Amino acid sequence: MQYRGECWGGNSFGKHGKRPDAECNMPCKHDTSRMCGAGWRNTIYKLRDVAKPKVKGAIYKSIYGESYHGCFKDSGNRDLPKLLRNGYGDPSKCFKLAMDERF
Repeated sequence: MQYRGECWGGNSFGKHGKRPDAECNMPCKHDTSRMCGAGWRNTIYKLRDVAKPKVKGAIYKSIYGESYHGCFKDSGNRDLPKLLRNGYGDPSKCFKLAMDERF
């Protein structure tokens, strides 16, 4: 998720590099208890083969069993290729759409 709620999906990420978690500092528009990236920063969640969360010093509450994977840089040459518009600002809707798309 990016910039308070843009819902992007894909099966690979990281081509622009990982960033410190503090750079993904914008709360989600419709769920302010969660972070939704920032300008050109994606908060990445893993939806399959779920492992323990990798957030240090914080507890992440999953919605669908997803795990937090980190903060990653984006650019005009998108890191995640598919914009899932109906998931804007709502992690629950975004994750559901991403799973339906098999991301």
